Amino acid sequence: MSLPLRWHDAVVDDLRRVRKQFGDEAFAQARQVIASLPGDSLLGDWLTEHAQTGDLSTCRKVKLGPDEITADGINLGPSLRLVYRLLPSNTDARQVEVICIGPRRDLIAYAVAAARLQQD
Repeated sequence: MSLPLRWHDAVVDDLRRVRKQFGDEAFAQARQVIASLPGDSLLGDWLTEHAQTGDLSTCRKVKLGPDEITADGINLGPSLRLVYRLLPSNTDARQVEVICIGPRRDLIAYAVAAARLQQD
């Protein structure tokens, strides 16, 4: 079953930042993930409540982008997170909403997603 797709108004700016900071390949990957969500709404992993970001337990995340490598050469995995949720609820999904796409580092994507959800 394919669900209708919508996104927070700022996601367009998120995509521009992804392209500028992470390159065309990461941008294309983010667009591909967004395009696949209506048909695969359970693509990502569930999020939970976190002391630094707040309650994102109604949301899911998809890891994407180039791997982040520390100065020590440690691979931290994909550097970006796409945060989305199912509406009106996780158990009665009728729509997919992309909340944000941002860096994983310092929990930036999660903090932005939590802030956007509080604004709505």
